[in-house]
Amino acid sequence: MASCVFCDKEKSAGRIFYESNNFFAMPTIGQISDGGHSLIVPKYHAPCLGEMSSGLFMEFDQVKLEVQNAIEQEYGKSISFEHGIIGQSVPHAHLQILPSNTDMFSTLHQKYPFYKKLDSMEELREIYEKRRVYLYYENQQHEKFVFFMDAIPQYLRLVAAQEMGRTPRGDWKAWRNDPDCAKIDDLLMDQTVQRLGRLLKK
Repeated sequence: MASCVFCDKEKSAGRIFYESNNFFAMPTIGQISDGGHSLIVPKYHAPCLGEMSSGLFMEFDQVKLEVQNAIEQEYGKSISFEHGIIGQSVPHAHLQILPSNTDMFSTLHQKYPFYKKLDSMEELREIYEKRRVYLYYENQQHEKFVFFMDAIPQYLRLVAAQEMGRTPRGDWKAWRNDPDCAKIDDLLMDQTVQRLGRLLKK
């Protein structure tokens, strides 16, 4: 899809620090942490990770392991999340990996009590087929959860930023609209590419 910013890889080519046959990784615009906040993105236009085939999940798991290990080596423990098909800023599957000392489970569970603990991310396939809508969250211990609910745009980003005491960074569009904040963000993204690029081959 020509209108999708993730499908047009040329726009992000300078920020990509890891690439496999079907996925690439890059720092996200709107760094909630002080660098390291990254995305893993399918190269084809998938609406969400739950839409992917079993074969792609096998490759995805390896990509996620390598990228997450690199992030945690450079920036410390991380959490990760995906909005599914609702509340996305970009309507293209992308897993966010965020270096963070916080755990969002209690906040999510209080607001959305219906959830399922997953043994593997591939279980998202069945959930997507049956329910379509989900929120995926993985804590620092790599325990995986799906919450069943609707969501406002950027909801998990907003919760993460609030829990980390960085509320202004939650809304990446508003953050980027401030020229001084945009400069900080650009610097953090450049540092992320350099630091993770040393650990991961494109």
